[in-house]
Amino acid sequence: MVNESLNHCFMYAYAVFVLIFIGFYCLIARRNMVRLLIGLEIISKGICLLIISGSYPSRILTAQALVITVIVIEVCVMAIGLSLVIRAYHQSESIDIRDFSKLKG
Repeated sequence: MVNESLNHCFMYAYAVFVLIFIGFYCLIARRNMVRLLIGLEIISKGICLLIISGSYPSRILTAQALVITVIVIEVCVMAIGLSLVIRAYHQSESIDIRDFSKLKG
């Protein structure tokens, strides 16, 4: 029983590592603002999986409530981020980050 639980934890740890790596790759390699938001979403899902998999062996239900709260907050952040991307597209007809480096604030 303990061996099976440990194998599940390693499987989840690999999945968390892959999700966070893919998210950071999206943040570093892409210049499209929508793809950057998708990269942030992938990182946050990896962190949620980390929280859930960390509480799996001890069966703590508080981690599930925390993850639900994180999901609600990230939905709000994504909605605001997408609205900013739409506003930026209407202003400059582009969603490439390099086009916004010349802005004066």
